[in-house]
Amino acid sequence: MDVRALKLQTVKDAVSEIKDGMVVGIGTGSTIELLLPHIAKLLDDGATITGVCTSNKTALLAKELGITIVNVNDVDHIDVAIDGADEFDPQLNLIKGGGGALFREKVIDEMAERFVVIADETKQVDYLGQTFKLPVEVDRFNWMLVAKKIEKDTKAKVSRRNVEDITFITDNDNYILDVELPPNTDPYDMHEYLIHLTGVLETGYFLDLADRVIVGKQEGVEIIDKV
Repeated sequence: MDVRALKLQTVKDAVSEIKDGMVVGIGTGSTIELLLPHIAKLLDDGATITGVCTSNKTALLAKELGITIVNVNDVDHIDVAIDGADEFDPQLNLIKGGGGALFREKVIDEMAERFVVIADETKQVDYLGQTFKLPVEVDRFNWMLVAKKIEKDTKAKVSRRNVEDITFITDNDNYILDVELPPNTDPYDMHEYLIHLTGVLETGYFLDLADRVIVGKQEGVEIIDKV
């Protein structure tokens, strides 16, 4: 199976996490775009679902499917958040932000009573940073200073994200720095260092947040729960 087929395997189990009347945090990325029509199907079956989205793109796609979308400031709780991940390790810690929505994703995932991740088997790693660079959202004013400081203080390599030679700008009007981490970098220490740099809004480390990871594999779906 190709990666898309692996992702599709996870959709049924992910949708089963959503119950009538829930406020649902809806993530960003290709896996979530596969999930959205199945959430819309719940509405066709009579369920009432309110969505809170982690990106403008997801919100637009969800509204086109008839899903009621509200601003995060208009709800006092989120029952379940469902999102993808760029990497997950054996402790279900994550790197996210490949789609550039990491700040909004973290706000919603932290707010949720339950956070469920859907991913294909290529995202499963031994340690964070093994296959994917760490996204860091930074203010445009001093992004270069932040990048140089990270490289000076750590052994990481830093680049500003571009898409088709155009600087990527987040929904919050910020830049993304992609940080190539040295092998086996401690995610807690690195997050703590980065988050205190002036100009850093948030890092793509999602630590101790995921309750469940639903993994699409060649041999079927594996569900991994937080211990």
